[in-house]
Amino acid sequence: MELQKIVKLLDGQPNATRRAFIIEHLDALGARYLEQHYATGSNVVVDLGRPGRKIGVSSHFDRVPISAGANDNGSAIAVCLDIIRKHQEAGSEAGVRVFFFDEEETGLKGSQAYVDAYGVGDLAGLLNMELVGMGDTFAMWPVTAAHREPILNALEAVAGRQQVRCHRFDQLVTNTADHLPFRQAGLRDAFTLTCITDQDIATAQYYFQALAQQADKWALWEILAQAPLFRHYHQPTDTYEKLSEASLAMTSAAIWETILSMQ
Repeated sequence: MELQKIVKLLDGQPNATRRAFIIEHLDALGARYLEQHYATGSNVVVDLGRPGRKIGVSSHFDRVPISAGANDNGSAIAVCLDIIRKHQEAGSEAGVRVFFFDEEETGLKGSQAYVDAYGVGDLAGLLNMELVGMGDTFAMWPVTAAHREPILNALEAVAGRQQVRCHRFDQLVTNTADHLPFRQAGLRDAFTLTCITDQDIATAQYYFQALAQQADKWALWEILAQAPLFRHYHQPTDTYEKLSEASLAMTSAAIWETILSMQ
């Protein structure tokens, strides 16, 4: 199934239905999973390959009520399911843990609940995804030039071989995403991947200049709306047809090769 078609099936669905779709897809793949129920939600976690320290790959399945939830974050769900499919079809022994977190949009509750319950000691790192359905360039955040972590470096090397441009950002408007509880728990090689365009980069520079000049929030939002990445962010227009199958496939291919390169 094309990844964009997976996102189409998720568009506008209640969070519980999106979670049920993930489980149905995992059952069809024959992938074993853990349902982690906590006070206000429920995560889905898939362990793949050999025991020991795992490479974490993550998405969240909840959406803000006003949004159809395609790029944020149906795109990442589709890529996570594709990584699982590739692992199953290859008969790989690569150690991977794939997360589908609940309640990211209401304060990272799902990822925090996982870290609180299980810690990070059996993870080599976490490659989290947000908005990976549009653009031809990888943005990795929040990371600086000084970061020298294995998964981060491996992803950059793979992207170079696949002729995909990469940029490190110490901030991408906000540093809040599901990598954060893992970082706070001491997992250094935890970061978020987003797909962007040159126009997004130019708009981001303009945005931070306005922020430094203490522009009001409405002026800042008008600037962000000029970026393709944020034009439909948390809006009813965040629907599957805005996404690019090429961007989704590019992301899946890079993450899968990164996993293989670290074995």
